[in-house]
Amino acid sequence: MFKIKVYASSIFIIFSIFVSACIAHSQQQPSQKVRSERENTTTTSKKELAKQVLSEAGIAQKYDLYLNNSVDITISPSTSNDQFRVWLVGILAKEAGWQKIENQYITSLEANFSEAELKELLKIAKKPLMKKLLQAEIQSYVNASQQRRKLLDKVWDDYNSGKIIPPQNIVPK
Repeated sequence: MFKIKVYASSIFIIFSIFVSACIAHSQQQPSQKVRSERENTTTTSKKELAKQVLSEAGIAQKYDLYLNNSVDITISPSTSNDQFRVWLVGILAKEAGWQKIENQYITSLEANFSEAELKELLKIAKKPLMKKLLQAEIQSYVNASQQRRKLLDKVWDDYNSGKIIPPQNIVPK
């Protein structure tokens, strides 16, 4: 059972790395901070624009929600208590949450999007209809948490009871 939980956690980590890599390779453009010395005004830096895009799009909230899914993978809903789950989610947020990874996301957006593109993304993310869509997606994910935990628990129970058998060529030796 422990190997399965480690395997599931590894899959989650690989998925997170994959998402970061997709963002990193989507477009390659150099970044520059624009500053007008003559006018004594500073336009918003690419770093700040990237941070705003991530915030407006709810990426931080989604990251932590998806991170919490690793708790769902490792703790059986039938054998765990809610206090332990809440504690573990807090530990994950503190040790591996958005605050620990935010700069990597910002750097990726800075590297892959021009200032004009970041401004356009920010405008899109701020539109009420887009905000409504993003919030609805987050809420749907939250609403599905209990069912998702039950489904994950069933998968691991079925695997451990031999109802799900991996192909021989992928079984660790």
